[in-house]
Amino acid sequence: MSELNDLTESAVELSGAEPHDAPWPDDTAPIGDAAVDSTLERLADIPSLPVAEHSGMYAEIHDSLMAALDAEER
Repeated sequence: MSELNDLTESAVELSGAEPHDAPWPDDTAPIGDAAVDSTLERLADIPSLPVAEHSGMYAEIHDSLMAALDAEER
């Protein structure tokens, strides 16, 4: 099974893009909430993970952010 973001060689030529060569944003500014800031820092780990593990990491980050939001309501 091929990765969804794998472009065929002809598609890459047409788009002018290099596969898997997009820059990763590195300008994440802290927002002032320690729980949220520490969670968002984990986004920096995404480029070093195999693509197959990205969805799991995004799910963990989502759950952690939801927990931070739930803690605010109490």
